[in-house]
Amino acid sequence: MSDRPSWNSRKLRYWSECGGQSRRTGLRTSHPAPGASPTQAQLESLVLEQLGTSPDLCAHPFGIASLSSTVTSLTLHLDAYMGHTRYSLPEHCLSRLLPAAPAPGSGDDPHGIPGLRMSGIEADGRELHLHTVKDPGQTATLVLALPEGLTEGWADIERRHRRWCDDNGLWPLWAAPQLDGVESRYFSTYPSLEGSRARRAAVGSGLLRRIALFHTVTTFYRVQCRDDGDSWKIDARTAHTRARGHDQLLQRLRHPRWGLPVRVAHRFCRCAEPDTPHQWDHTCAFYFDGHTTSNDDPIYLRVHASPEWHDYDRQIATLHQVGAPAGWMARTFPERQVSIAALTRYKPGHQSGLIYQPRRDDGNRDRRKTLSWHNYHLLIVTPQHLDGPIPLSRENLNHHKAARLKEFAETRDWLTTYYLPPYTPDLKPAEGI
Repeated sequence: MSDRPSWNSRKLRYWSECGGQSRRTGLRTSHPAPGASPTQAQLESLVLEQLGTSPDLCAHPFGIASLSSTVTSLTLHLDAYMGHTRYSLPEHCLSRLLPAAPAPGSGDDPHGIPGLRMSGIEADGRELHLHTVKDPGQTATLVLALPEGLTEGWADIERRHRRWCDDNGLWPLWAAPQLDGVESRYFSTYPSLEGSRARRAAVGSGLLRRIALFHTVTTFYRVQCRDDGDSWKIDARTAHTRARGHDQLLQRLRHPRWGLPVRVAHRFCRCAEPDTPHQWDHTCAFYFDGHTTSNDDPIYLRVHASPEWHDYDRQIATLHQVGAPAGWMARTFPERQVSIAALTRYKPGHQSGLIYQPRRDDGNRDRRKTLSWHNYHLLIVTPQHLDGPIPLSRENLNHHKAARLKEFAETRDWLTTYYLPPYTPDLKPAEGI
């Protein structure tokens, strides 16, 4: 029996995860993430370099909601806003991508991507078409598509960006028919940089064409990417105390048929070890290298897990403002934490037991999110029915030594408190419950 339907289903799923497209739209190419031509790959790697370093939160990685690609073109469907101020993401893209010459005599390099030009605005003002003029006869194409519901079109956004350039002493170059003198000098001044970028272009383009994987198969709420001259450095952050989702991402990136030509050379991760204690700001690191030729570009991926008890209210509010999908938000941010204070109870001739006080974070930013001295006070009051004096052994937490608890203990002749030495979990029976 042929497994052709199952194979096509897997290919459609990979395409959907890489591009953020709905499976109902259907795969229209033979490869779910086709490789780009050399000129197209160089353009796409520069786009990744320019858009990947934004510090603001976006609803999708780098503000790219979905994409579609061929060998000689790439279409990016953008989000509408970014950051807690709801700054226009399409305008941010123009400021990072479109080239502009600095003021004469400043000695600065051109802004944006040198050699990138605006071809035109199509689809009723919803699509901005760009191409390169650096190498005559070898054109690369980039299309930026506005999201549905955005009232203004590319003509208004481009006009506003042009005014911004004028106000800041920059000369727009994106309408020039050929390379400007500033751009030509830039390419001739940094030939080694251009050669290094060309060598890393294939992997940079492959990452950009699979950028939705960082949204569809992981729980990363922030992803940043930069080209440091030797490799592509990717920093991802998750709100979970364990770096969930990175194994699924590694599997997709290294897919034997449709993935990048890379392998994980070094892995520094202890998430899968069940007895590993949680570390503050736990980080998993993965070093990639190529497995086909010596020219394959390396990737360095770091996944930063959440510090315990970290508050993500601001990030959640920002992502809601910029339109992050509700289903993805529920998967990315864990539920409100539940804290428990507990005592184990022992008395000769009586059954031992556990006394506990749970406290759930209600999401109110003006209220305390963790246990307070009052919760521990209730624990001490509860076992009074045991009769007789009560010796209480405690660890050296600040809550255990709160002034009100000390005052309470000093005024109760039936209660004597002993504090355990530091770092002695084996002396605390409640620790293993």
